[in-house]
Amino acid sequence: MSDGNLVRDRFFREQIEADKEGWVLISHFLNCNKVKSMGISSAKIAEVCADSTEVDVSNDKTKIRRKDNKSLPEKNLERKRDAKASGKSEGRAAAKTPDEDQVDADGKIVLVEKDFDNP
Repeated sequence: MSDGNLVRDRFFREQIEADKEGWVLISHFLNCNKVKSMGISSAKIAEVCADSTEVDVSNDKTKIRRKDNKSLPEKNLERKRDAKASGKSEGRAAAKTPDEDQVDADGKIVLVEKDFDNP
């Protein structure tokens, strides 16, 4: 729900945009891997978010939205993929850039040769 995440998160942007008041079902967050690993319930999410200064919780405690239906940040859906494709990542050494024949038209890697006996 943060600006930093919503500049590139298509799914949650679509969920927010689909509701004129910006509500997102808490059940959608239960499908996120980080939330799954915590093993928490939608009721617990609603409870924790109730005191938040960043999000609102619906009266029925099944939905949350950005505080006061704050507008979405400008899209930058390429940011995350571009950093990976170029081999640049903050705090990490640059990865080997794949050959042109190893990426599709969208820049996604489609073939990578690895020596699994000698990584």
